[in-house]
Amino acid sequence: MSSPTDSAAGRALRWASLSRLLSWLAVLVGAGFVGLFLFQAGLFALLLPGEPPAPPVDNPDQITATTSTVNGIDRENQPYQVKAVKGWQDSRNPTLVHLETVEGQFRRASGAEYTITARTGAYNTKVKELDLQGNVVIVQKDRFTALMDKAHVVVEEKKLTSGVPVDVTFGDGTIKANGMEITDDGARILFLNGVKARFGAETAKGDPGP
Repeated sequence: MSSPTDSAAGRALRWASLSRLLSWLAVLVGAGFVGLFLFQAGLFALLLPGEPPAPPVDNPDQITATTSTVNGIDRENQPYQVKAVKGWQDSRNPTLVHLETVEGQFRRASGAEYTITARTGAYNTKVKELDLQGNVVIVQKDRFTALMDKAHVVVEEKKLTSGVPVDVTFGDGTIKANGMEITDDGARILFLNGVKARFGAETAKGDPGP
């Protein structure tokens, strides 16, 4: 028959074991509540690996395209093409398209072809006019090459005007001027303002007539 001392010791042992069990249960229940809170707060979703976030959009309401191209027929029923590495619609004027690395290809009724390139441009789709800026180069093979910083092009008329310094090289000479006009659907070229022309060993100065 057990003594009162043994009974008290047994009860104390059982109580100690029960206390440890209850402590572990309390820890587990507490961890469960914390986990549930984190899950509801969405923190687990942030910690778990998932799909990479979408790249930020600079101008979400702006129309942007790469390798933009405009094709058309001019007044002489000759095809033309204006293309760019990148183009985007102006945020205020929907008829204006900004272009980067621009190249225009044109053809005269005689069949002669020439190209116009520039670093940037702005094309008005309503009036079909093109403003070019930055290293504007006009090349007509076997005829001439003209370099300027700015130019305005009326696309369907193949008309170009520039009011900045122009350097032109051709077969047997060079021309420097402070302005240039190409009219008559590309057939007529006029140099303006302080023209200096050099042909071979000879030099002439003045504004050539129309």
